[in-house]
Amino acid sequence: MTPHHPYGLHALAAAWSLQAALAGLETAAKAAIAGAVDGSRGDHEYAIPSQVWGRRHGLGGHSDPVADLAIGAWAPGRPDPCAVALGGILRELDPKAALLDGAPGMDPVTRIRLAVPGMSAHAAERTAQYLAHLDRSARRTLGIGPARTPLIGQACPGCEQRRLEVTTVGPETDRAVICAACDGIWPRAEVLRAVAGAAHAGAAG
Repeated sequence: MTPHHPYGLHALAAAWSLQAALAGLETAAKAAIAGAVDGSRGDHEYAIPSQVWGRRHGLGGHSDPVADLAIGAWAPGRPDPCAVALGGILRELDPKAALLDGAPGMDPVTRIRLAVPGMSAHAAERTAQYLAHLDRSARRTLGIGPARTPLIGQACPGCEQRRLEVTTVGPETDRAVICAACDGIWPRAEVLRAVAGAAHAGAAG
């Protein structure tokens, strides 16, 4: 379900982007563990404790790494930055997500994302800002940019500048077109249908 207000679209886009960034941090942190434990993890599965939902293993995306993951990734004299960032972000998310409905053991970003369609515009706006802040922090640690790609040649319906970007993570139904100039946002499918319709009309004329 797509929220009817733009803040809901921003919150969904931020949630999917953060989920992808956290998966990147988890992958990097586990690689650090592999290098820190006798040069190899071998076949040992590292269980990751959660302060909210109990003990569980990695989920293949991101799970609930907290202190043990950061400690396990220590190199001589300093902790692995990806493990520290991952643990810190999820420690922030856990108590907020725990206030929302969701299945036991559900990761905090998914729990928040599933709650977005039922949020008021104000709550969705605050959620979008919060998730976007965490996403920028995670991506700075990873050294990567936003999960967007330019939509070449198309003008923003709001400010008419040609600075539209398409989000690149999450299912197609939740992807959006965002203006980097005015922060306007629209469902990706809606914008691409409009562009295709305009191009067809122009060709026919």
